[in-house]
Amino acid sequence: MKRRNGKFAQILGVSLCAAMMLSACGSEEKRSERDDVNRPETESEAENGGTESGTSIADVAANIGSTETAGDSTESAEQAFSFTKFANDTDRMMEEAIEQYKDEDYTNLDEPVKYYVLWLGFTHVTYGDLDFQMTDFDKEYLQAVTLNYEKTLESITNHNLDVEVDLHFVDEETPLTQWYGADWLYLDQVTVQPLIDQYMAGQEVDTVLTTVQTAGEENCTRNEGKDGYGVNTVITGIELSDLSSYVGYSTLDLGEPEEGTYPLEDPEVPSLYATAVAVHEWMHQLEALRDILQIEYPDTHAYMGPDQFPGYQQYEAGANDYDFFEFYKLVLQGKLPFHADGTTWYVGMFPKMWPLVKRNVNHLGEFTIQAADGSGYLTGLEDDPKLTLSDEACVWNISYSGNGHFVLCPKEIPDQRIDLNNAWDVEDNTIGIYIYTGYFDAQTWYLKENSDGSYSIQTPYESGRLLTATEGAQATLCSDGADGVQDWIIEPVK
Repeated sequence: MKRRNGKFAQILGVSLCAAMMLSACGSEEKRSERDDVNRPETESEAENGGTESGTSIADVAANIGSTETAGDSTESAEQAFSFTKFANDTDRMMEEAIEQYKDEDYTNLDEPVKYYVLWLGFTHVTYGDLDFQMTDFDKEYLQAVTLNYEKTLESITNHNLDVEVDLHFVDEETPLTQWYGADWLYLDQVTVQPLIDQYMAGQEVDTVLTTVQTAGEENCTRNEGKDGYGVNTVITGIELSDLSSYVGYSTLDLGEPEEGTYPLEDPEVPSLYATAVAVHEWMHQLEALRDILQIEYPDTHAYMGPDQFPGYQQYEAGANDYDFFEFYKLVLQGKLPFHADGTTWYVGMFPKMWPLVKRNVNHLGEFTIQAADGSGYLTGLEDDPKLTLSDEACVWNISYSGNGHFVLCPKEIPDQRIDLNNAWDVEDNTIGIYIYTGYFDAQTWYLKENSDGSYSIQTPYESGRLLTATEGAQATLCSDGADGVQDWIIEPVK
């Protein structure tokens, strides 16, 4: 395994997480015929997952932004890429993972999945007068945490996962955000998104972890007596974006190493508290597989036992392993026992699920969505829940959630997505942008491929109504053929 950030000193450790999960940018004559994304396929198409035999997810994804195809060098990028074909290929891979889960088959992958982590250590964060900074020792400790995280994940996944961490320290002063009216503070993804984009440019990244330091004698001395010190505290760890987002995002507080955990004796042994926090929050990102694969998949807090999570036994922190790593190992190895209806079976991550956590499997890329009649671009704006038409193009990150469902998030507001108001499948209900709610069908959409190359954005609810927009008004859910724009040109951003 090659490390991206060069030399790492052997170093330290710390203790675990009261983690939390939050798991979201005119009329036209209508055609009489449309090609539905869920239309029945021919027998030969069905046998090959709707695509030419031998086509892989990577092959399909590589067509995004391509200017030519083997058949026609003049074919445009939007013609070369098909959301329908991508869905069919991905669904086939998901079916293989489900089969392995059902069979409790632990056969290793032929090759490990390369998994890239962008890890940003923010050395100076503030909230009001509160001022928190990392020392040189903290930086060394964070290097040890990233090494421990990397080696630990590879070891306990039986090397089905090959983790590569790219660690950068950010020295510029960065503000923290207050947690929804509570006293907790955290590093908001929206705040640091420009830096994430900067470091992600030109390289593959599957998830982003950010770390701040609020512990230590120097931080205590610096903030003692200031308004909010000891009241406004940074959450130990929190996950804000999961597999349904264009890139996962978790943020955590570094804390201080416990005595005896430094230096690292064996990087493959989970020995640092901050490592446990990072793994915990990252595991929250994987929970989206529950909806994507429609299987029993454990909540990362299921170690709390049957009172809170029926079917799961309770685990004790540190009883048989460091923190709750006994539980984490069982989840990441697909060997966590689940009890229901007098039967016990094993749940968690099976080898063929690991390719599904790659960003390019779920995230298709950046797109603009323009009304086919030229009346405007579909646009979602920060601090405005409305979904409207605009003269200026909004960039959308489009992700795939399985069974034909797509998630559409404004690039500038990655924690929000196109959302059907109150999950009401009724005529003329409004459509806006909103944070993840857990109402799957209200926040995912079918992309119906029309015969002219345009798309319609369809609710997965029984009605099959379409996202409809009119200049100057909020988008609504309307029947096929209703007045307004229902056909869209979805183009990859060059």
